[in-house]
Amino acid sequence: MKILKKIGKWFLVLLGALIAFILVVLLIIRINSSGNEEPFLDEKGNVLPNSIAMHEDMTINGVPQRVTIRGKDKNNPVLLIVHGGPGAPILPIIYKLTGVDLEDIFTVCYWEQRGSGLAYNDSIADSSITLPHIVADGLELSNHLKKTFKKDKIYIEGISWGTAVAAYMVQKQPELYHAYIGSGLMANLSLSEELSYEFALSESQKHNDTISINQLKQIGKPPYVKNSKHSVTEAFEIERQIVMKYAPIKLDTDFKFIKSMFLDNGLTFKEKFTDMINSPETYYPAAKILESTAIDMNLMRDIPELKVPIYILQGDNDHFTETSVAKMYFDSIIAPSKKWFLFENGTHGVQVEYPEKYRSIYINEILGK
Repeated sequence: MKILKKIGKWFLVLLGALIAFILVVLLIIRINSSGNEEPFLDEKGNVLPNSIAMHEDMTINGVPQRVTIRGKDKNNPVLLIVHGGPGAPILPIIYKLTGVDLEDIFTVCYWEQRGSGLAYNDSIADSSITLPHIVADGLELSNHLKKTFKKDKIYIEGISWGTAVAAYMVQKQPELYHAYIGSGLMANLSLSEELSYEFALSESQKHNDTISINQLKQIGKPPYVKNSKHSVTEAFEIERQIVMKYAPIKLDTDFKFIKSMFLDNGLTFKEKFTDMINSPETYYPAAKILESTAIDMNLMRDIPELKVPIYILQGDNDHFTETSVAKMYFDSIIAPSKKWFLFENGTHGVQVEYPEKYRSIYINEILGK
């Protein structure tokens, strides 16, 4: 009995210590959660005089959307980042932590599209979350950036789903843009999904992965249809998880990375736990609302020509937006000039997998410095 009492006593002590540690960690996170963007400082700790570091929930075409703008010098060119998904915004801090940071050579605008991002709220009608509305929002924002920073044109980079959104934007108003940059090009998602499924199934069979084989057979080949067990979105997620098993995006997920994210002042305490812990698909409606739009995305059909220079950055092992399909589109599209950059052993996140090569392409090729 005495031994049991001692064990119980030490268990309570350890439990109390764990609770105290968690509370201290949460307190530290809360202290570092002002919601104000980290400014750019010189060696003496003074804010760089012509820098900008801010975010706001702008109303664009009647709908609130978060826009974060960061740059060391407002005289630099402006770059608009169009995130993927649909419904999967990228926190600006991730660019900094993974070494992708372009804020020393651009004034970078990170845009969280309608139906996704921290400005989203239930008052936004699902019926307004459409590709044409998002494209119109992006054009409105591009004009705003152009006027605010007194530029003749801006640069635009689309990532995954964002490559299609950005392409439609450039098609409609090419005069706004110096160049179109696409990373993880979503050229024809229906065809890409067929090839991606074949890859996932082939790899699963090669590794005798019976669990994954059964999951793939259960959801069936794309185009996925809703059945009694899985929605279309769930089918996508199952297939993507299996792809990630055999072609994982190589990200730095160590303790330092996680710590830096939670200690970033740019988000409030609530926003950190909303945007970092949850999967975007679980709480941003754009993912589900736009799933049929995404699967019908076909730039080969809709955008045979862009009237600006084109730069495509693609991993040779990308099975989210299949590289063979992206190259097929690149070869066919008409443009004043176009360049294809293949990242060896790269997957669907080449900018965070190979940040040095990504930066060098921007500096040496796109800006031509």
